[in-house]
Amino acid sequence: MANQPAGWHIDTGPPLWNENSKTFSFFLHKTDQKRVPCVLALDVLEKAGQSCDLSESVLIQLFDAHRQMIELRAAQKLNAGLRNADGVVLIVAGDI
Repeated sequence: MANQPAGWHIDTGPPLWNENSKTFSFFLHKTDQKRVPCVLALDVLEKAGQSCDLSESVLIQLFDAHRQMIELRAAQKLNAGLRNADGVVLIVAGDI
C-alpha cells in the first residue's frame, strides 16, 4: 500500500457512533470525487486505549488522537480497491 493518503481526507467534525454495531462511521473526500463511506471497528480504538468498555466520549477522544493514522489507513485501503461489497472501506485493528 502507498504511504500517503493520495489526496483523500476525513471530513471535518466528529465521526458518527453507532451503538448497535459498535462502530464509527466517517467519510473520506477528495477534490472532484464522491465522498466514500468508511467504518472504523471498535477494536481499533480499544487497542489504542488498551481497554474495553470505554465511554463514547473517550472513544471520540481516541478517534481524534489517531485521526491521521485512521485517515491514512482508510485512504490506503481505498486506493488499493479494498472496499466491502456495499462500497464501504472497513478499518479493523489488524489494519492499524
